[in-house]
Amino acid sequence: MLSSDNVALSEKRSELEAVLHSREFLRSPALAKLLEYLCDKTFSGQTLEIKEFSIATEVFGRDTDFGEKRDSLVRVEVHRLRRKLESLYEREGANHPVRIVIRPGAYQPDFERVFDSPGGPAGQARAPEASLMEILPAAQPAPAEREPDVSRQPAPAAGPPHRHVFRSKGKAAVVLAILIIAVPAGIWLGKGALKRNPRDASPKTRQAALLPGATGERPHPVRILAGSRTERLTDRFGSEWHGDQYFTGGYQDSLRFGDQERSVQHPFILAAPDQTPFRSFRAGAFSYRIPLPAGKYELRLYFSEVVFGMTDSGDGAEDRRIFDVIMNGRPLLAYFDIFSDAGAANTADIRVFENVSPAPDGFLTLDFRPLREAAWLNAIELIPNESARAQPLRIVAQNADYIDRKGQVWSSDRYFVGGRDTSDGKLPSGTDDPDLFTRQRYGHFSYRLPVPPGRYRLRLLFAETFFGPDNRGEGGVGSRVFNVYCGGTAILRQFDIFKEAGENHALEKVFHGIEPNAQGRVDLTFEPVVNYAIVQAIELIDEGR
Repeated sequence: MLSSDNVALSEKRSELEAVLHSREFLRSPALAKLLEYLCDKTFSGQTLEIKEFSIATEVFGRDTDFGEKRDSLVRVEVHRLRRKLESLYEREGANHPVRIVIRPGAYQPDFERVFDSPGGPAGQARAPEASLMEILPAAQPAPAEREPDVSRQPAPAAGPPHRHVFRSKGKAAVVLAILIIAVPAGIWLGKGALKRNPRDASPKTRQAALLPGATGERPHPVRILAGSRTERLTDRFGSEWHGDQYFTGGYQDSLRFGDQERSVQHPFILAAPDQTPFRSFRAGAFSYRIPLPAGKYELRLYFSEVVFGMTDSGDGAEDRRIFDVIMNGRPLLAYFDIFSDAGAANTADIRVFENVSPAPDGFLTLDFRPLREAAWLNAIELIPNESARAQPLRIVAQNADYIDRKGQVWSSDRYFVGGRDTSDGKLPSGTDDPDLFTRQRYGHFSYRLPVPPGRYRLRLLFAETFFGPDNRGEGGVGSRVFNVYCGGTAILRQFDIFKEAGENHALEKVFHGIEPNAQGRVDLTFEPVVNYAIVQAIELIDEGR
């Protein structure tokens, strides 16, 4: 039984934190971001601002010309969020004493208490056993004040429901008194002692607290914004990045010319999955010594050339900046030229390396050694990957992640250059996952997909939801024709979706043995012939060596 009576604000905030740290929502950062936005507006009393337009622009980055009638993005995503919450409370969150509910036709979340039996009095709401060990977590610092947790590991599952509750204020007072004495004294309770707030520690102590070395803990994601003075940032995909740390040498977000130090502009970076990793940099001769739990990781290094660019005569900036990157004493990138690698200035260059492990001392060391001008780095990302093979890359042309019927996660749209995204409001037949086709990227565009060396299976998903006798574009065969190139080689010529599949029917094209170029990318170009090229989703799977 659910009731919205007597749910305190502190309980609502606690439930939101538990949901955001659940396995269901850690797998869906875009939906987590949407839920956090809706709850924050509710907590602050700004419920009148929870509108389709504000959600589209503030959560999903839509332009101010967003139109609710022609774009169903918000309605679709709130529907997915509602389903995600229902799934959470059926399994992982079945024992939560408070639940978040978003009713059909509404965007404002409600918080409801769970009772043990229908018709039970308010005093018999589910609550954890009233012991000191279970009450202690509520007395720890608020999430923003706790020691940063780069892994965002799921919170421990709640224990089974208990019917025992406090029946007198005296017991609560006793427990509160014990907490007041125990917490400041730092006594050990349960599995460990309360830790000191890292903001009060020295820089070295604070860095050690952020990412412990090989101390038996599980591998977890590590994301570092080189040169950033910000403690932490969250990108548009919900991934948390930490400011610069574990480095020696170099210049922080500025360049030195003799005794002078000059700032550098941060232009928009093309082909970047998100601008967050490219808003700062470290330059010069520098090293990183990152403590890591033992295990295998996928390493991603983010670069962009924003100092040297094309000349007025059209010459490029090749050979202007050259440096080596050494990992744990072995060459990783030799005579590396960002401009040449990316093919242009102000363009993302993301190099991916698989099967990366810390040295026996528990540290991953990266040395950046200038050969001509200063070495340069925007960001470092380490993702646990025990398979020692490239992780599947699945991209859907939408602003939120999607989990298909097989439980596979399709990441929201990224790595593209050009084109626009839109929805025709149609769900195609011929597929178990019609929601994969709700939106499309269209125009004259390309994708630059960073992957480690290897051979891959490329899968492209299409559906003609605009042209056709029953669609708003009308027409038929020949209404849309385009070419698709992979690494400059045509893999689809004079491609006509309607001719092959008809209207509103899913169509996939699969290609094997795809190899990345020398720059570590699979480059796809969609070139219009008649009207615009389109694609709904892209999948790239490692086929083995």
